[in-house]
Amino acid sequence: MKPTNILTVLSLALLAITPASYGVESPPIAKAGAPGLKWVEPFEAAGQEAKKSGKPMLVFIGNTDVCKDCQAFAKSVCTQPEFVDYAAKNLVCTRVLHRKDETKDDGWKISRILEAFNIPSSHAVIIANADGKRIGELSSAPQSIAAFIQDIQTIVAKAPPEGRLKYCEASMLDKTFIPEKSYKSDPPKFSPEPLKGRYINLMTAVRIQSWENTRARKHGSNMERHKHTPEIALKMRKSLAEAYPQARITWAWSWGALTDKEQNYVELRKLMPQFVKEYGDEMTFWPGVDFANKFNTQEQCKKDLHEALELVSQMVGNGYRPKSVIAGHMSVESMKFLAENEGIHTVQGQIWSQFNIDGQDGDGGIIYPYYPSKNHFLKPAQGPRGGDDFVDMVNIDGWTVDFFAARLRGMGKDYNSRVGIGPIETQAYYGYDLGLREILHTSDVHFNDKAVAENGYGFLTVIWELTLFEWLDPNYLPRWIKAMREKYPDTQMLTTGEFGDLWRKHNPDNSRINLKFVERGNNMPTEEEGKKITPKYRFHAPIFCPEMEIRWYFNKDFRFATIQNWKENGPKLVMDYTRYNQSYKEPSGNVIERHWDILDIINQKQSRPQDKPKPFAELPQEEQAKILKWYPELKDLKQ
Repeated sequence: MKPTNILTVLSLALLAITPASYGVESPPIAKAGAPGLKWVEPFEAAGQEAKKSGKPMLVFIGNTDVCKDCQAFAKSVCTQPEFVDYAAKNLVCTRVLHRKDETKDDGWKISRILEAFNIPSSHAVIIANADGKRIGELSSAPQSIAAFIQDIQTIVAKAPPEGRLKYCEASMLDKTFIPEKSYKSDPPKFSPEPLKGRYINLMTAVRIQSWENTRARKHGSNMERHKHTPEIALKMRKSLAEAYPQARITWAWSWGALTDKEQNYVELRKLMPQFVKEYGDEMTFWPGVDFANKFNTQEQCKKDLHEALELVSQMVGNGYRPKSVIAGHMSVESMKFLAENEGIHTVQGQIWSQFNIDGQDGDGGIIYPYYPSKNHFLKPAQGPRGGDDFVDMVNIDGWTVDFFAARLRGMGKDYNSRVGIGPIETQAYYGYDLGLREILHTSDVHFNDKAVAENGYGFLTVIWELTLFEWLDPNYLPRWIKAMREKYPDTQMLTTGEFGDLWRKHNPDNSRINLKFVERGNNMPTEEEGKKITPKYRFHAPIFCPEMEIRWYFNKDFRFATIQNWKENGPKLVMDYTRYNQSYKEPSGNVIERHWDILDIINQKQSRPQDKPKPFAELPQEEQAKILKWYPELKDLKQ
């Protein structure tokens, strides 16, 4: 979204809000808030006063009814005479507060303001210029009032006219981050043989709330503090060890979880050295609780990565250093920084088929690991190791999904595009037994003997936030692991860093990537039958269609997929053809962009008119030839 569009949204939100519209009964100007501090409310009136006076705005966003950190900010910072005096002379201060008794319409209007300021489900302290454009963001728990005021002055002094949308600490504005300490790692001794076997990456994540987009935002409406306890972690890890004694998993920690001083987080951090020593687990950083590059400047991302990895090393002790980072989506610039400055060469840096869900889109990549291009994290590097287009980072998917679900966009009343082996989308939708059935169905697509024989190896990946273990069912995770071990006894569960190192050893570059998959729709019960098993069962025909078959092909040059009604021997229609020799660029700079996709000739999500599945013959002749050169067995598609 361009800055002009955001300002348009903000202007519309301002016009739509009246004092009563979000539970504020004050007159348009100057309701008394904390003693001595003048709050100008509602937000519309504050915007008008700022424009008239030429003063920048301090916008306090949150919920003082339930958020302890919001209450602390209001009672401490906002009551300090030093700040009150500074604000009276230099700022227009206003509040946008959620309330317990707000209506749905009230909440919607507030959400429009938050969206314009790039604040999803968090509390925040925003500095805007006199035109209402966001120019900076502050922590609600400053080290001192003097430092707080200094940061405001720095933001105002360095603000560009068009505003500043991505977060950056005031001290980092317009600076290049240079770590005080760098790490290097030697390249592996590359194997002449391709990778073999069956592998599962299980990652678990520890956070404060659902979206900790920036260092300044670690609190909001979806708090999870009470769900992160040593007791839950010990119970989860013990149950996994009982299901698979040799299993090794990766623990990813958000910035908030790494630095929080509440006792449960202090005690939970003390368990990490024990898990590393006893189970061989990996501890690492989880920047931005996914999508850090969307919300933070590139230099802030580098600073967060470096300092958080140092905290992880201190947390575990004994010279420990993680081998991977868990990131949701990560820009190639951040990947290069990790490889060149932190000695880390594996990242969970893409979420395959992510589109219209969870705040950032990224469809177009390869489902299994690859080295990314220097231009886009979803594009596999086209040249050799060490070449101009090569980044020495193994980019791994976060959630293995059902290919039929992956065709859908986002989630709706009765469907979710992330259905696969992820626990929320399976047990929450389909219950205990049918949820496991869907997980095993998706797992078999990758682990069946034919797929492993053709591809050399099978790979499953999933992230279980620690909160899910107790919220869903403590038996759900070990039951899946036991079922997988019984059916595929050669399965190895490695940490993300271990698996990345192994894949890297067997793949000097992307030339060995040649993957083929076949999936027929899961034969799940009808809606009526399913509800007899679990009342919350949601049947969705595009996912559960046993008469349909999807075939996927991936290599460094392109990805290609067909869909067919195999029971009727219908035509195999092309549903995706994405070329990797095209010039793709990631969003860059300080503008907030949701779409980080690669959408080429035809895309599985069908978000454009051209994406309707079509006969192979309708592809350009040169593209047909390219596909058949890789896969001559598809020559029947020309008929």
